[in-house]
Amino acid sequence: MVSISEGKLRPPNRAKQLQEQGYPTDTPEQIIEATKSESYFVRFIALELLTERTGNEALPKLKDALDDPKMEVRWRAAHLLGTLGDKSGLEQMQQDLIEFAPNNGAPVSPDPNVTDPNEIKVLEGKRNLHLCYALRAARVLAELGNHRGYELAARMALDGAWALQRQEAVLVLVEIAKADESILAAEGKDPASVLCAMAESEKNQAVFGKLISFAGKLRGDIAVPILELAIQSPHQSEEMHNVAKLILAKVKADKNAHKDPNSCCGE
Repeated sequence: MVSISEGKLRPPNRAKQLQEQGYPTDTPEQIIEATKSESYFVRFIALELLTERTGNEALPKLKDALDDPKMEVRWRAAHLLGTLGDKSGLEQMQQDLIEFAPNNGAPVSPDPNVTDPNEIKVLEGKRNLHLCYALRAARVLAELGNHRGYELAARMALDGAWALQRQEAVLVLVEIAKADESILAAEGKDPASVLCAMAESEKNQAVFGKLISFAGKLRGDIAVPILELAIQSPHQSEEMHNVAKLILAKVKADKNAHKDPNSCCGE
């Protein structure tokens, strides 16, 4: 079952995770040492903990991490920089978007020189993984106000071969949908329409759950049509419909509260 509170889970205890990997976390210097680990997972969580503990003092290490050989570390560093008001990660995320999705996820013709079924499967898996990486870059770009990952996200939302691609696409589109309507209109981008199409067509429960949960975080006039379509989805169970109804009720209640001049929440 997908909880209405999905997306609001308690964040992982990064200090505990580092300690479990054998790294002390009592001082910033010890955490910085962990950022040099051979394990990209350790580097990843060390950057998060360093940012949590030291704020802007983490900027130099975060900027260094934009050159990390692992995409997972680069996109997290760019995201963390953004939370500190620093857009240094823009260029690297644009490069990663282009590298991992050179044709914005459009279908590619099979290589006539590759005929072995196992090799074909490996190549397809690698391409699909790269598209997930590109979507993560697109999400950070959207957080930083750059919407160039929209075309990729829109395509993957409806045609992504992996459920993970479609989940990542939801996060990109929701982030872009938060932008000012006039900006999106000028750019010719309509993430809300793509999310509505997903609500009608998505069959995977995990992807659908991600969609309705994060749609509920959007402004009411954007969220309501998505959730209303989700409730009518012929591809989802009554249980999922009920979750969508709960989220819709909350969105409408919040919307009405902000309209009420006597409500403290609307101030």
